[in-house]
Amino acid sequence: MKYKLLVCDFDGTLYTDDFKVTDETVEAVELFKAQGGKFVIATGRLYQAVKPFAELFKLTDEIITYQGSGVYDLKTDGLIYSQEIDRDLAASVYAYLYKKYSEITSPMLFYDDKCIVEEENEFNKYFASIVKVPLVCVHEKLDDYVIANNLNARKILSLTDNNYIREVIQDLQNKFGDKLNINQSSKGLLECVNSKASKGNAVKFIAEKYNIPREQICAIGDAENDNSMIQFAGLGVAMGNAMEETKKVADYVCDTNNNNGVAKVIKQLILQ
Repeated sequence: MKYKLLVCDFDGTLYTDDFKVTDETVEAVELFKAQGGKFVIATGRLYQAVKPFAELFKLTDEIITYQGSGVYDLKTDGLIYSQEIDRDLAASVYAYLYKKYSEITSPMLFYDDKCIVEEENEFNKYFASIVKVPLVCVHEKLDDYVIANNLNARKILSLTDNNYIREVIQDLQNKFGDKLNINQSSKGLLECVNSKASKGNAVKFIAEKYNIPREQICAIGDAENDNSMIQFAGLGVAMGNAMEETKKVADYVCDTNNNNGVAKVIKQLILQ
């Protein structure tokens, strides 16, 4: 088997649009693992929000979370790779979002495996219902909160009007792009992590741990936050439902998340 490590994004890749992991996908991953392959999920989600799906796939080793800014060991629930956003930088980003984009953004703080917001609203409550984690309301602006509590951010997420999200991302990249990795992970989701944090760097960390060369890695994703790992892997695959920016950097475009795209890659490309 040419590819020893298979790394898959979760939402929009392993997960269907109606919030399911199909039996076909689970079975295909089991086939890959039975042949000696190592399977890793790489997601922007919090650890607690993706761990149940790691258990569904019977994973026991590493899982990549927070867009690559945190790698956890599933055996111990311990954080074994970490990149954070410095407190003062995080405060500056939140202050900028509040000042310039308050009408079209709803900022969130990911810290200590918690999803922290100033106040609940219809947008962040819907987000929390999808990722199945409770919101922690602090009743103060997040720039003030991180300073007052001396917190670094694991990830800054902003629920953003999709009509303006590319404009906001470009603006943030112009202002903070030398210090942050800023991208769009899904419709209306703007995400910021440490400039050293990416799914590609997290995959590199795991590959080096197991002495797996790039040529033996396959990475599959659907959004621009997946681009770094798709470009790092020997075989980079974009889902049929992927963003055009992601399809452009991929070696191969497979079927969609709703039509067992990952399972087809495993059976038709990897196991063959």
